[in-house]
Amino acid sequence: MKCGFCKIEIRRELSVKEIIRLERLYFNQCCSSCYEEILLFDERNKSVCKYCRKETTSNSKICLDCQIWQKELADFKLNHYYLYQHNEQMKDYFKRYKFLGDIEMGKVFTKDVHEKLNDFTQEDYLIVPIPLSKKRLKERGFNQVEVFLDSCQIKTTTILGKKKETKAQSQKSREERLLSKQPFYLKKGGKSTIHNRKVLVIDDVYTTGRTILHAYECLLQAKPLEIASFSLTR
Repeated sequence: MKCGFCKIEIRRELSVKEIIRLERLYFNQCCSSCYEEILLFDERNKSVCKYCRKETTSNSKICLDCQIWQKELADFKLNHYYLYQHNEQMKDYFKRYKFLGDIEMGKVFTKDVHEKLNDFTQEDYLIVPIPLSKKRLKERGFNQVEVFLDSCQIKTTTILGKKKETKAQSQKSREERLLSKQPFYLKKGGKSTIHNRKVLVIDDVYTTGRTILHAYECLLQAKPLEIASFSLTR
């Protein structure tokens, strides 16, 4: 197994306990040196937004973005989780993964993602990935969210579809993201699938929250029991 970042060979010796385990083992495809460059998010002893867990510098319990969403959505109850801070190492990760098409990067954080999402699957959440438009999927060749979920064998419920492709989120200014129109729709059978169920929406990056909130609004039509969300970075 090679590190997704630097491509050096990763040698790992299994303990006796790991060898005799019957269930599958999950490993990050990342060497210790590269992993040290990644900033794991830890909200302990920090002031964070109660909705999106963005670190805040004031005594406010709600960040500016979520204050905007509160005004826009009467039933705003976002509960977002993420693993890593969006630093230079993670920007390089997404450049390789999404824009250079290195699909193997989807395996880099398999262990971390599996451990985080296992709590939700154990509590019977439906895992709903953010979709790509047909045009974007054809260009990229894969949905980056579905790939990293598949790498840790997380079962997904693909009930969200995306309308005609618009300008990529990464190319939009902050103002454009905040003002973007609803791009998603519920596929046939979607309402009955998630009605009165707990749902976890999965994306790769959380910036302003606009994409997650679009999905949130779309899913609310089906009256799910609860909606939470998760991304690799924030």
